[in-house]
Amino acid sequence: MATFTVTFQPGGRSVSVPERTSIAEAGGAAGLTLHTPCGRRGRCGKCAVRVISAAAEPSPAERRLFAESELAEGWRLACQGRVTWDLEVHVPASALIVSHRIQVEGTGRDILVEPSVHKTALRLPPPDLTDPRDDLSRVLDALGGGTRAPDSLRSLRELPGLMRSAGYHVTAVVADNMLTAVEPGDTAEAAYGAAVDIGTTTVVVYLCHLPTGNVVGVASELNPQAQYGEDVVSRLQLATSEGDGLWRLNRAIVQAVDGLIGRAAGEAGVSREQVYEIAVVGNTCMGHLFLGLPPVGLVRLPFVSAFRSAQTAKAAELGVRIHPAGRIYMVPNIGGYVGADTVGVILASELDQSRGLRVAVDIGTNGEIVVAQGGELYACSTAAGPAFEGARISRGMRAAAGAIDRVEIDGDVSYHVIGEVAPTGICGSGLVDAIAGLVRVGLVDETGRLRKPEEVGSGPEKVRRRLTENAGGPEFVLASAAESGVGRPVAVTARDIREAQLAKGAIAAGTALVLEMLGRRTDEVEQFLLAGAFGNYIRRESAVAIGLVPALPAERIVSIGNAAGLGARLVLCSVSLRRRGEEIARQVQHVELSEQEGFYDRFTEAMALRPLSGPV
Repeated sequence: MATFTVTFQPGGRSVSVPERTSIAEAGGAAGLTLHTPCGRRGRCGKCAVRVISAAAEPSPAERRLFAESELAEGWRLACQGRVTWDLEVHVPASALIVSHRIQVEGTGRDILVEPSVHKTALRLPPPDLTDPRDDLSRVLDALGGGTRAPDSLRSLRELPGLMRSAGYHVTAVVADNMLTAVEPGDTAEAAYGAAVDIGTTTVVVYLCHLPTGNVVGVASELNPQAQYGEDVVSRLQLATSEGDGLWRLNRAIVQAVDGLIGRAAGEAGVSREQVYEIAVVGNTCMGHLFLGLPPVGLVRLPFVSAFRSAQTAKAAELGVRIHPAGRIYMVPNIGGYVGADTVGVILASELDQSRGLRVAVDIGTNGEIVVAQGGELYACSTAAGPAFEGARISRGMRAAAGAIDRVEIDGDVSYHVIGEVAPTGICGSGLVDAIAGLVRVGLVDETGRLRKPEEVGSGPEKVRRRLTENAGGPEFVLASAAESGVGRPVAVTARDIREAQLAKGAIAAGTALVLEMLGRRTDEVEQFLLAGAFGNYIRRESAVAIGLVPALPAERIVSIGNAAGLGARLVLCSVSLRRRGEEIARQVQHVELSEQEGFYDRFTEAMALRPLSGPV
C-alpha cells in the first residue's frame, strides 16, 4: 500500500501514513490529538482544519458545515478527509485537545483521618527455644487481635527472608484489618493513596498522605475517551455495539488514571509502590467503563447498572501500577445515571446532615441534582448535554487558552480570553454571559429566538452592527475574523442558543420537579450549591438571568468546586465516611425523571430565558 507524508502546521510536524488514512488519525500519529466529540462521524465540525495544498473534493458532511468560501480556502473535517497524496495541513488551536482549566479544588467538610490502610512499625523479638512462634503469628500477635492473615501467598513467601534480613525490625501494612504486606525497617510514614474523580470530560487524581490526609500531589487531564465521543451516549454506543469497543474505552481510561498517578507521585517524590489504595468516583457509565463492565443495562429503560454497592478490586488486575497488594475501592452508585460522583458531592457538602431545604447541582454532560430536606435525600440525573462544556456549539471549546470565558454586552461588547491571547472560541461560562447579555439588550427574546438584523431598529449601534446573517441564519459576532486567532469570527448562533436552552431547561425542570414532589418551591431553597468546574466559573447573575439557577439572593447560591473529587478524598482517608457514603447510596431516593408525569411539559416551560422565581 502506498504511503504519503502529512505535514502539520504550525510546528512542521511530519508523519508518513498509509493511503486512505484520515487526517485525524495522521494527526494522532504525529502526536496531535484532534477534537472529535461526535465520535468522528462528521457531525460536530470541531475537527475543522485547513488543507493548505491540494484539498480533496469536500464530502457531503463538509458541504453541510462549511460555506463555499471556506471550502475554497481548504477548510475540511479531519475526521472525514483522507490522505491520498502528500498534504500540508494547518490545525487551529480550537481543533486540538489541549490542557485546559480543570476544577481540582473542592470546598466542604474537614477530613476525619482514619484510613482503611495503615502501617505499623514493629520491633519483634527473634525466635528462640523459649519462643518458637512462626513468623506470621509473630507479626499478627504484635498487631493485636482482629488482624487477619494475608489472603495471598505472595506476602507469605516473602516473609521469612524479609524478617531475617531486616533483623525483625519491620513495618506491617494492614488494609481493612487484613495484613497485606510486610516491609523492612520503619516505613510507617510512607503511606499514600490516590483519590480519583473520573468525569465524562476530565479526570483528576489527588495523591494523599494517608496518616495525615494531606494532598501532596494533584494531576489532571482531559478524559481520553472523548476521542470516541463527547457524551455518555456516544461511548455507551461504542461499548455495546462494537466488538472491541468496551476494551478500547476501558484501556483509555485505565491508562489515563495510571499515568496521572505516576505524574502526581513523581511530582511529590513518592514511589508508586508506596501507594496502597485508590478510591474512585464517577458517574455510573464511567464506573462501568473503568472497571471494564459491559454497560448493556444503561442503554435503555429502566437503566439498570451492573452494580450498585461499593466494589473492591486489585489494582494490578485492572492494570494500574501501585503497590503489588494495592487495591481499588469504587464508591457505590445510587441508581440509573446517578453514580458515585453524586455520593461524593453529598459527602463533601454534608447534604446528608441537612435539616433545611438545600439543593446541589453538578453541571456537566449529565446534570446530577440532589435535594435534601429534613434528613431525606432525593437525586436525579438530566441529560443536559455537553453545551456548557463547549460541545455542539458552533465556536464552542473547553475552558482552555483562547476561550472567551467572560462577556459583557452594554454599549458594545467586551470579553475576557483565557490565557490573554487572541480568541479562538467560547467556553460555557462565556456562552451563558453572552446569552444573558443578548436577552438584556433585546436581541434575544424569552423563547430563545435571535432577532435578524432587519428586525432591530433600536439599541446601541455598536451592538446592532455585530448582528449578522449567513446561510445558517442570524448570529452575533463577539470577535471578528481579524480579532480572532483562527481567521474566522467567534460568534453565537441561533443554534448555539437553542443548545444552551436544552441544557439549562433540563436542569431547571429536573430541579423544579423534585422540589414539587416534596411540596416545595424554588424560592424556598435555603442554599443552592453549584458543583463542578462549570459551576465554579459561571457568573451567578448570568445563570440567574437565563433561568439556569433560581432567582435567589446571592448569598444562597454557593459554588463548591470539585465536590465529587473531595468526596473521593473523604472515602479514601476516612473509614467512617466511607461507610457513611455506602449508607447514603442506600438511603437516597432515586427519581427517574423520564417516568415522572409532566416532566416534558416542565422541560419545555423551563427552556424560557427568564429568571426562575417560585414554580417553573
